[in-house]
Amino acid sequence: MLKPVLFVSLLLFPAFALADSADKSGEKQYRMEEQFKKADKDNDGTLTKDEAKAMPHVAKHFKEIDTDKDGTVSMDEIHAFMKSHKEGAHEHGKKSFTKADKDNDGTLTKEEAKAMPNVYKNFDAIDTNKDGTVSLEEVHNFMKAKREQNKTTKPQAN
Repeated sequence: MLKPVLFVSLLLFPAFALADSADKSGEKQYRMEEQFKKADKDNDGTLTKDEAKAMPHVAKHFKEIDTDKDGTVSMDEIHAFMKSHKEGAHEHGKKSFTKADKDNDGTLTKEEAKAMPNVYKNFDAIDTNKDGTVSLEEVHNFMKAKREQNKTTKPQAN
């Protein structure tokens, strides 16, 4: 099954910036954890509202992330927030695909794909059966292949 955020990133919908595409998730997570460590001035494993200012997206959503309402956010709370937003973003992406499908045939022509710039830009690569349309399944397969390609070509962070 396609990782939800991959689909959304393909469709170019704004998702929570910390929940970037899964093909970059290892690198992004490493960088986020490094930012978290730098922001955690007292090294207690949590961020206060003031410390969170060093991570603008965390600061912006601080109240939502702080699920235990203790006035601080932990990496676990940030991860849980990211996961919940990925799932919602996937549903939003599916709705947008349906909205772009003007003739309701379950596929997008190249003209219909203009509503989704990354689908349009990668249209020929996504259209694996070369029928002049892309289905949701073809989009999923394309993104899965991209994710796998990036996993094998990207050096792992230590």
